[in-house]
Amino acid sequence: MTFKILSLDGGGIRGVLSATILKEIERILSEKKGQKLHEYFDLIAGTSTGSILAAGIACQKKADDLIKLYIDEGKNIFLDDIRWQRKWRWWTQAIGSDVLYPHERGEQGLARVLKRNLIHQKLGKSPTIAEIKQPNLLILAYDVLSRNTTWFANDDPEEWYYKNNIELWKICTASASAPTFFPPYELPYNSHQSLPHIDGGVSANNPELAAIAHALSMQRSDQCKTKIDEIAVLSIGTGRTTRPYTYCEIKNWGLLNWVTNIPHIFLDPSAENSAYITKRMFLNWGCQNYLRLNFELNEKFEETRETGRLRTLLKQTYNKYIFTKDGDKIYLEEDIDDPTICEDLKAAAQGYIKTGKVSYQGKNAPVRTAIQQFIESH
Repeated sequence: MTFKILSLDGGGIRGVLSATILKEIERILSEKKGQKLHEYFDLIAGTSTGSILAAGIACQKKADDLIKLYIDEGKNIFLDDIRWQRKWRWWTQAIGSDVLYPHERGEQGLARVLKRNLIHQKLGKSPTIAEIKQPNLLILAYDVLSRNTTWFANDDPEEWYYKNNIELWKICTASASAPTFFPPYELPYNSHQSLPHIDGGVSANNPELAAIAHALSMQRSDQCKTKIDEIAVLSIGTGRTTRPYTYCEIKNWGLLNWVTNIPHIFLDPSAENSAYITKRMFLNWGCQNYLRLNFELNEKFEETRETGRLRTLLKQTYNKYIFTKDGDKIYLEEDIDDPTICEDLKAAAQGYIKTGKVSYQGKNAPVRTAIQQFIESH
């Protein structure tokens, strides 16, 4: 029997894009298998915003609920006044202002939002990770004290976070505490020590390799180990950034500019490296066992010429899936902390599902067809 993994990337507010793709998967699952997301997948892995989606599914929420979380609560996580301060960082630095988003500010802040939203549908409360019995869950966060990535899983009663009955919303807060955006988040280790954690994207923004390794180490109910050729992975990204950085632009960057831009630079390469490694691994066991759903947020720059003479390049970028679907050339803001772009991200994901193509089973298949074939095969 196939061991099915759902892997969910990090990417801040762009998690609404992943949630929109999940809605289509949910629809096809219901139609083809009569199952829900938490019933179909054996293991769900998430990093950062992907951890929030994974936890939401584990709490038996529907994809619409997850989309609504980003649209309704995004502004309570990425607060307007902090965004303004970050935009004018050169001035706020001069007066010593704090420009990190808070974990708690009254009813606002990342921790507050997750605490009130990650409520298990059957338990009727915010569960501990130990209380999640189905599906298996894997959430990654980086422990800055021990300098290790913590693999938070619900299948090992001997782990400190399992014994301490740490609530799922706290683990997700730790996993989503992106450096330069949020402060670290402390989790209690014992009666006199806590462990500060930051975003798992520091080590694995795409958690699919960790999920495969975890699946191979898990003990099945029949006391056998899962083999790699029995694993199938459906991996969902949060969109690839395309904004280029020229040598002339970055050669004189100081510390402040690098701090501001480094998250946009390092998140995509690690995620795509993981995807490439996984794809190469699965080539030995059949292409139908791996499906990666992700797309470029904007088209690359277009070069234009005027009749009879070369003119200055006109640099137009836009999301091709919105353009193909609706005919509108809309540039998708690529920031991970801008809640005002949720509707555009949804539209892009819907366009990708309707008109996009993806490499699957050795062919360039329509996205919706590839999802159907993956589900029907497993």
